[in-house]
Amino acid sequence: MRAGRWPGTLRGRATLAFTTVAVVLSVVLAVGVWLGVSRYLLLGRERATLAQTTANAGQVERASGAAGLSPEQLLSQLPRETGSTSLLADGDRWITTSLGIGREDLPQGLRELVLDGTPARQRFDVDGQPVLGIGLPLGAPGGGYFEVFPLDELDHTYRVLSGVLAGAVVAVVPTSLLIGSWATRPTLRPLDRVAGAAAAIAAGDLTARIDPQDDPALAPIARSFNATVEALEQRVLSDARFAADVSHELRSPLTTILGSLALLEAYEDHLPADGREGLALLRAEVSRFERLVADLLEISRADAGAEDAVLEDVRLADLVTESLSRRQASGGHAVPLVVAPDARTAVVRADKRRLERVLGNLVENAEKHAGGVTAVRIEADVTDARVLVDDAGPGVPEDERSQVFERFARGRDTYRARSDGAGLGLSLVARHVAAMGGSVSLTDSPEGGARLTVTLPRQEEPCDD
Repeated sequence: MRAGRWPGTLRGRATLAFTTVAVVLSVVLAVGVWLGVSRYLLLGRERATLAQTTANAGQVERASGAAGLSPEQLLSQLPRETGSTSLLADGDRWITTSLGIGREDLPQGLRELVLDGTPARQRFDVDGQPVLGIGLPLGAPGGGYFEVFPLDELDHTYRVLSGVLAGAVVAVVPTSLLIGSWATRPTLRPLDRVAGAAAAIAAGDLTARIDPQDDPALAPIARSFNATVEALEQRVLSDARFAADVSHELRSPLTTILGSLALLEAYEDHLPADGREGLALLRAEVSRFERLVADLLEISRADAGAEDAVLEDVRLADLVTESLSRRQASGGHAVPLVVAPDARTAVVRADKRRLERVLGNLVENAEKHAGGVTAVRIEADVTDARVLVDDAGPGVPEDERSQVFERFARGRDTYRARSDGAGLGLSLVARHVAAMGGSVSLTDSPEGGARLTVTLPRQEEPCDD
């Protein structure tokens, strides 16, 4: 599976959906945790400072009339947490326990509320540091007690908490992708089995079926799919048997026609010119009809499941050379043969009859549809041996190359489409090569025409002479 296309697959979309849901939930959870924890910490801090301020204010108010203690001494004796500052307002006089925080550092609104007799609290900054100021009015007019508490620790706690929550949300993304990919793999594995079976059937393997493997969710799909393929297989086999029966039945009248044609050819010299011309046309059409019946019979037998391949070790160069020599001896055109040095002793596992038929069909296809064969080449490497047939035609458009091996395919708007033939030759080539464990492909020839390449697995052990 390509990485660029992964998000577009079903598994990719399911994983992304799982990740999206996980991220949204983690964001909601992080925001909820932040709001809850931060509020809880702030309220706890405010309660503690309010309790201390209330206790100190009460102590100041009770001791304000005692003799022998100045306001400065009184404030210095009050219990305070580290870093806090106490301020006492006595009319126009302000007393503080810190040189850094005085009257002017308190917000004006806070001072006015407290001095008017209303307890108040407010968060503000002093020299860039967050603090909490709490003020309580005292009994004397214009009197008030203030205490300022640093919020550095609380602010640090907020930063740590926000960093942890943000990191958790970010970590959810790759974690969710990995978990989602891992979780969807077994979930979507039944679809992989369906896709594999469908691909096998599309490639021609009508025996492919889906095994539900005790998966209750896949069982209905498997039953329906297998029933459909079973019906398709029966239909294909039925059509193949029908074609085989028809082809077989055609052989009897074809034999009669061939006998009659042979009789006419015996008296060809006694026929007038028009009669000889008609006999020549009849001979060509009967030969074409005979080849068509033979091809149909062979294809129908293959469709019906008849496998009669006899595989044996064959020296490829020798078989091709002999086949081309016999073809030339029986009246065929001479075909240039080029054997690469590495291919002279190359051995393949093949059916001699099928391999000779493949070579004959390729040469005949080039002669009928592509201006003849320019060369037949034999090449080999460590794993494969190849037969390359180059023709003198205009080549085959790239978008039609996958279709030329289909039965009755003749191309569009080309010399091949306007020539004789039923379009079965290359289809038989593909079937014969596949039966021998090889493959056939169509490319451009370096000389300008088309190149048909038959590839067969090379055997390690050479055959005996």
